[in-house]
Amino acid sequence: MNGYTKNKLDKMSKIEQVTFDLLSTFPIKKIAVTDISKAAGVSKVTIFNYYETKQALIKKVIFDHFQTIYEQYEAIIQSDLSFETAYRRLTQFELTEMQKNSVTLNQNIMTLYASDPSFYDPATQDKSDQLILALIKKGRADGFINPHYNDETILSICHIYNEGLKIFSDTPDKLFAMTDDLTSIFLNGLR
Repeated sequence: MNGYTKNKLDKMSKIEQVTFDLLSTFPIKKIAVTDISKAAGVSKVTIFNYYETKQALIKKVIFDHFQTIYEQYEAIIQSDLSFETAYRRLTQFELTEMQKNSVTLNQNIMTLYASDPSFYDPATQDKSDQLILALIKKGRADGFINPHYNDETILSICHIYNEGLKIFSDTPDKLFAMTDDLTSIFLNGLR
């Protein structure tokens, strides 16, 4: 149990669930640690004993929420699907998962992504890059990706694309509406 007692794990679980629920309902700037502590039935001191900052708690909750998405990404990439089918399945899966979230949660995630340079820490960026590289490898094996494009170039394009997503921090629904077109443009560009 990572040195945590059952009581501590139970409190952390409650704090994280309450934080997720609040993120699904209110803009981040309107969520105070006092709100979290009251809803979780713990003191603010307890929260700060477990999490360095409110921001650290929120990031943990969001990344835990995305952990199952990363696991599904890996399963799709490792499957026998062709590169193009896998890529389309990944984008459709991500869109479906984001549509399961409340509008407020999606806006909070996009706001954090756009405003917090540390939102994607090096370990998270590396994990994302490894998934992209595995997908690129699949595309090369299928003969789909132009052999003149090296991994570093494609990875850079993905990073530029991800940075560009920040303009949708207030309107993620506009991004969702463009998913099919963006997917086609990206796939056609790799050929």
